[in-house]
Amino acid sequence: MKKAKFQNAKQTGKAGFDTLDDTLKTAADTGDGSGADATQGAATISDAAAAELVYMIEEEKLAGDIYEAFYELYGLEVFNRIAQSEDRHFATLVAQAEALGIEVDSFVFEPAGEFENPELQEMYDDLLAAGSQSLQDALEVGKAIEEKDMEDIAEAAEAVEGTALATVYDNLLTGSSYHLAAFDNLL
Repeated sequence: MKKAKFQNAKQTGKAGFDTLDDTLKTAADTGDGSGADATQGAATISDAAAAELVYMIEEEKLAGDIYEAFYELYGLEVFNRIAQSEDRHFATLVAQAEALGIEVDSFVFEPAGEFENPELQEMYDDLLAAGSQSLQDALEVGKAIEEKDMEDIAEAAEAVEGTALATVYDNLLTGSSYHLAAFDNLL
């Protein structure tokens, strides 16, 4: 259930994800990690940057949903840990959207594997099918997700440079690099 998943998304992580997760929690709570209220001095972002943020939120949901499905299928703990981290990334971006006044309720509570964006729905279906063939394929899917996520995050960060959102994106980029390294180590 995505509602429970979202509500539990800020739980403390495990292993090497704790430091990043603390940074992301701070960014979610304060907007930029400065200790200030996220709405205080909040920058206005363009419609294109707002649309990109909405896409990024749903992309983080996709990653978490895929990794949860692979964890259920294969029982490999790395999928569980990274799914939990993706849930925190999701919650962090939702907090940013809310601080910026961007409505995301239309898809935030969608069940696992369901997406408002048709491109992401197709991507989810294709990646789930590919990763369900074997554990090796699932790890390759994880690697591909993180590589795409890193490209998208870097692009999104450039569009909002100098804002609290850019700081959050930079932190997510670091997290995705850890996820990518975890998959690379298992391949």
